[in-house]
Amino acid sequence: MERRAVEMWFRRRGLPMVVRRQVRGTSLLSRATPALVFLVLFQPLLNWVNAELDKLDVSTAKAPYVIGLLALSLATFVVPVLVAWFVSWALRRRSELKRLLIASVVLVLGVVALPLIQKKLGQINNVPVTMGTYACVAVGVLVLVFVGAGSVLAWTLRVAVRHVRDVGNLASRALPLLMIFILFGFFATETWQIAQKLQDEDGRRTNLWLVIGLFGLLASLFLIAILRDEGREVLAKHRAASMKDYEAVLDKTPLNHDVPDIHNHPLTRREKLNLAVVVFLALALQAVVFAFVVFWFLVVFGLMAIDDSVIQGWLGKAPSDSGHLFGVPLRGVSDELILVSMFLAGFSGMYFAASNATDPTYRKSFFDPLMADLAVSLAARDAYLTLWDKDGDPPGYPEEGPLATKGDLEWQKTQ
Repeated sequence: MERRAVEMWFRRRGLPMVVRRQVRGTSLLSRATPALVFLVLFQPLLNWVNAELDKLDVSTAKAPYVIGLLALSLATFVVPVLVAWFVSWALRRRSELKRLLIASVVLVLGVVALPLIQKKLGQINNVPVTMGTYACVAVGVLVLVFVGAGSVLAWTLRVAVRHVRDVGNLASRALPLLMIFILFGFFATETWQIAQKLQDEDGRRTNLWLVIGLFGLLASLFLIAILRDEGREVLAKHRAASMKDYEAVLDKTPLNHDVPDIHNHPLTRREKLNLAVVVFLALALQAVVFAFVVFWFLVVFGLMAIDDSVIQGWLGKAPSDSGHLFGVPLRGVSDELILVSMFLAGFSGMYFAASNATDPTYRKSFFDPLMADLAVSLAARDAYLTLWDKDGDPPGYPEEGPLATKGDLEWQKTQ
């Protein structure tokens, strides 16, 4: 069993703080390469999408237009993510020297070549300033990777992608009351009037973002309170586990070989924070994905079901011909429809986050699998430290425990 393989496994699970401190900064540039690839591709794609949006004909049918617009918007994010994932996969199969060479090429492309290309295309005016900005961004990425933010974010994204299909199923079947409420509010005149007042006369949406931020704050408080109680329960079961429990939990990990008597190593503050942040971000990102799905559903549904004359009757003025989202023009989609969709999507994300661990239907699909991953991580951490940490000899676990039979572990019932 190679220690490096186990440490890489911890990083892939978003737990860099478990890895011994002296190796956390190794291969820093190659580990940051996927993030740098994403940044190198994202900016040119965003500029290209903006240029294509200006060429689109607004006179075409609205619903097909928005579907095509959604496809272009998704491509701006999905293509860099897929390429970055492929680069990450390819780097793991190369030697250290080749990884360093590829990482250096990507860094030069992002800091030096990209500004020159943008200058030639007329997208920027001052090349040295742009190079300096991109260099600062690259340094920031390296710092984030060094402190473990890259591992945490990568694992969170993998979990979110894994549950995208479940989010769709939940939106269509497991949340009927929420969907009824959303549609009822969507056709209420007061909702449109409230959303319209959240935008300033100059088009800024400061108040709307404050409301969405309040929804996010409430959702975060819900998640923190839930994770605090659930985390204590998982830790209590972990401390009461026996050697047979560990053999069962570690069955599908790099530590599934015969391990000496596993010792109980108390969690450090950094490790506790790492575990809490990983689970919190995974749950929060699920809520964001759900809100994203609700937003685009309402936009497409509104274009098909609500005529401009109806919006004019509700608000007393004609809706705009072209709205905008994050500075990107959405021709054929009114600002009024975007405002209402954002408002209801923010509320939906808050509701989803609050219901994730409290309702049995949602808990089984989303929350319990994360608690199962947490239990596996705790067991693997103790095995890792028992094998390679020689700083102490804490007391071991009993041969028999309350969860000793394989398959009877509470966290295994959800797998």
